[in-house]
Amino acid sequence: MKSRTSELAVGIFVIIFGIALFFLAMKVSGLAGTTLRDSYTMTATFDNVNGLKPRAKVTMSGVMIGRVDDITLDPVTRLATVTFSLDGKLTSFNAEQLKTVQKNALEELRYGIEYQEASPAQQKEMEKQLTDNMKSITSIDEDAYIMVATNGLLGEKYLKVVPGGGLNYIKRGESVANTQGTLDLEDLINKFITGGAGKSAQDSNKEETAAPAETTDTTEAQTSFVE
Repeated sequence: MKSRTSELAVGIFVIIFGIALFFLAMKVSGLAGTTLRDSYTMTATFDNVNGLKPRAKVTMSGVMIGRVDDITLDPVTRLATVTFSLDGKLTSFNAEQLKTVQKNALEELRYGIEYQEASPAQQKEMEKQLTDNMKSITSIDEDAYIMVATNGLLGEKYLKVVPGGGLNYIKRGESVANTQGTLDLEDLINKFITGGAGKSAQDSNKEETAAPAETTDTTEAQTSFVE
């Protein structure tokens, strides 16, 4: 009786452990618990996205703000286009913050030469256009860049948004212009080896070029001694 009870307890424990391990794997792989609030889609173009996969996370300041949806190759530019979804609640300004952003943007606009040279009616239209554009902006400024980063030395690839500190912000649905692709370890090693080999060859050529000069100096010294 005790043996059956022990076997049953061990079996239940193994099942519970397996279920917990399954959900942990789903969580880590990004297949569970990835609901984005008020989501919208953005794009970015990279020269190298080696290792980046759909469902990879998108972060800013260490906080997950989105997920990679799709990765395609442009046949004309031969660059990788990454489409990703962002959480609108985490990447948008609230009402008070938006007022401050609009105020700063209007002040910057009024200092511009084009604004100062415009007529009062044109100035009013420029201010209205700026205010309307502010309704769909994100908290990602135009000076920010997005890079393919790695968790640890050999961890998973993900997209990392690095804020730039500008006063102009990217609108929803637009493309992030500043990007940095994957840095391949193999490419870095090849460049290091190639650079080292080139440097050695140059040093060798310099030594061979300098050798005849030394011989000439020695010959001249011997001739002078004989005379």
